[in-house]
Amino acid sequence: MPDFPSPEALLRKLDSKNFSEAEVYFTGASTLSVEFSGKSYKTKEFSEDAGYGVRILKNKRAGFSHTNIPRDFPKAAKTAEKLSAISPRSSFTLEPQHKSYPKPKMEDQRLKGLPPETAFSAIREILEAIRKHAEPTRVSVSISEGTESIANTSGLSAESGCTAISIYAEAKKGRGLGYSLYSARFLPRSFSKFGSEAGRIAAAMADSKPLPSQNLTVKFSPDMLSSLLSFLMFSFDGDNKRRGISKLKQGEKKFSSSFTLKSNPLAPADSCCPFDGEGAPASSFPLVEKGKARNFLYDRYTASLEGTESNGSCNRTDYASAPSPGITNLEVAPGRYTGKGPSRFLEVVSFHGLHTSDPVSGDFGVSVDIGFLHERGRKSPVTDILLTGNIFNLFNSIKHLGKARSVHGNLVSPGIWFSDVQIIGK
Repeated sequence: MPDFPSPEALLRKLDSKNFSEAEVYFTGASTLSVEFSGKSYKTKEFSEDAGYGVRILKNKRAGFSHTNIPRDFPKAAKTAEKLSAISPRSSFTLEPQHKSYPKPKMEDQRLKGLPPETAFSAIREILEAIRKHAEPTRVSVSISEGTESIANTSGLSAESGCTAISIYAEAKKGRGLGYSLYSARFLPRSFSKFGSEAGRIAAAMADSKPLPSQNLTVKFSPDMLSSLLSFLMFSFDGDNKRRGISKLKQGEKKFSSSFTLKSNPLAPADSCCPFDGEGAPASSFPLVEKGKARNFLYDRYTASLEGTESNGSCNRTDYASAPSPGITNLEVAPGRYTGKGPSRFLEVVSFHGLHTSDPVSGDFGVSVDIGFLHERGRKSPVTDILLTGNIFNLFNSIKHLGKARSVHGNLVSPGIWFSDVQIIGK
């Protein structure tokens, strides 16, 4: 963004007498959002957000601050310096300089400039597809492009750009509801498929019924599987391990032997990136390998407090976010199963309530509002059931692991069927 000086330029303006090391992190994003709700277009909004995060190291202590006003950067740096005085002492140092970085594909030229007609055309196609099956209730399309850059006094300098598009389609028929989601760096091959999916689910759910309480084999939709894995990531956070609130121990077998999970920022999913939030080159590593916990997520600061090494897992959602351990893309290794599932299983398309669960123990309970019971080739819609369990037990009871994989948001995964999941119904 032209009105925002580069991180390198701002570093040169800092007085090195006031710190031992310094880091400047910049993000800038422009977004177009269009929404159709009811029977008309409700919004067409352009927005921009940009700013700097600054870290100051002084007397082996680190402080962080941020600003979205370039002229206020000196004040933010001074605030970071003051905050460093009350942070723990550590051996933390900033990321060293690197000669090169990976170059994952992150930009779709068709999304550059935030073309409004692309958004409106997408909504029209989705609406047309929904109406073949149900009534549209809400369709939204968001297109964005952004830049991320970082520089520090160790000589590190890195920059990247990306585009993104997210789509949400919602439909109803009678008392049936359906939806479809898409989030990626690139335009999809077709927009109509999201409308068709939302419309077909809504039409099917119009005749949905509850299930009696029982234990079933369950397959979660990619969206819900992603939510469950995000819930599991609490236990892989290096800071939670350091504080003793993660139940996992390195090398411990806690999951099914068929389950291998990687953190992979270079996977072709919507959180791909060439470097992490501290400028470390992106690389993949296993979190779980054949059922055993192998690694935890560490940024440099958390690693220094733990007395271990960072693995390039610093996550920042934007300039205002303090650096912390986090995930980009998750990748589940494929299995060998090529079937369509056992003779009887529950397909969970949508649930809610996971945020009320306990990430420390792993115990969870969710309310399933969209699901399908598969029995001997027949598919019956079900709703209003409670699904309960423990996240560690769930991923230790994998019945089938599919061979074919798909991409959904930041998740690359095959289909997974979990055995003996408790269903509380009516």
